[in-house]
Amino acid sequence: MPDAAAVRGAVGAAVAEFRSRDEALPEQRRTRAERDRIGREIWSRTLGETGLPLRAVHAAQSLGFLASAGEPPMLFAAAGWLRLRTPYGSVVVRIGGAMAGLSVTPA
Repeated sequence: MPDAAAVRGAVGAAVAEFRSRDEALPEQRRTRAERDRIGREIWSRTLGETGLPLRAVHAAQSLGFLASAGEPPMLFAAAGWLRLRTPYGSVVVRIGGAMAGLSVTPA
């Protein structure tokens, strides 16, 4: 699992890519559907080799779970679930299958 700074960097790069691609759209194509398509493409990517979707890392960052102080984030896997645990809370993602989803738990 990368350290918190690298994880925040991955989220920052994904956000920058989304903004860049959104701004590059012609005005007539700046629709919710097009923005959702771009978002799904970016946020479904994984954090390096971890298998953790960037949408889960983005959720953790947005909720302040990836603060710079404290112990590094840890990743746990069990029975089709991935859990990103930080000192400030956890994000749990069900991977694969029709019921894939995201759950957030503050510390």
